[in-house]
Formats: sequence, C-alpha cells, structure tokens
Amino acid sequence: MIAIVARSQNGVIGKDGGLPWRCKGDLQFFKRTTMDRKIVVGRTTFDGLPPLKGRDIYVLTRNPDAAFKNATAITNLDQVPADSILCGGAAVYDLLIDRCTEVLVTTIKKDVEGDTFFNFQWLENFSADHTIEETGEYSIVSYKRA
Repeated sequence: MIAIVARSQNGVIGKDGGLPWRCKGDLQFFKRTTMDRKIVVGRTTFDGLPPLKGRDIYVLTRNPDAAFKNATAITNLDQVPADSILCGGAAVYDLLIDRCTEVLVTTIKKDVEGDTFFNFQWLENFSADHTIEETGEYSIVSYKRA
C-alpha cells in the first residue's frame, strides 16, 4: 500500500473540506499515479472530490449503512485493499500509514491557512528515495520504508 499526499510547507492538507491551493502539476501527478488503481479516502475527502474516472474508489466510513455513488463503502480496516493508494484525509492517513511501504509527498512551497494537517512524525521510519519532480512552486518526493 502507498499513500499520496499534498501539503503546504507548514503541513496544511485541507481547509473547509478542500485543498487551499490549486497546483496543476500536482493534480497531473495525482492523476498519473492513481489512474487505473484502487484508492482509499475518508468520507469527508470523498465529499470534496470531483468525479474521478478510471479509479476504484473505496470510502472508509463509520456508518454501516453508508452508500456512495461510484464508490464502495468500507467500515472495517480489514476491508482496505492491500494494493490501494491512500488519498486522505488526515484520519485515513493516521489509521493506515503504518501499512504503507511508500509515501509520495507533494510539498506546496508556501504557508497556507487550513484546518487539516498531515502528521509527519512517522517519517522517522522512512527515507527519502528521490525527488520525482520539482519546480519553484512545489516538489514531489517519494519516501520508502527503510
């Protein structure tokens, strides 16, 4: 399992249920990375997503009666496909990051205001593998479990 996350340099990953920036390069990277794959998101993240064609979407929810258009509801961590990509939000990362062998982190090179943050403490168990892409606006780094 891998995780993919975009965050500002001050750790923000969301504001009011969405991204507090627009970064075309990161969106293209997200699309390339997740296309034809299984992705796992929390309900709040799912609610804020545009339609994502070409992906099998699993929504992790506490509601056993939940049903989603174009997505599969899962209520148990054992139902999370091992070959999926974690795509947020913060609660999903917190619950499942220890199962990941790789984390792809886009850092938007500015501080932004937000209400949701990505906890980086787990990176002590990972090492930077390589920079995939870098511009003045953002960088994308792959971290693999050491």
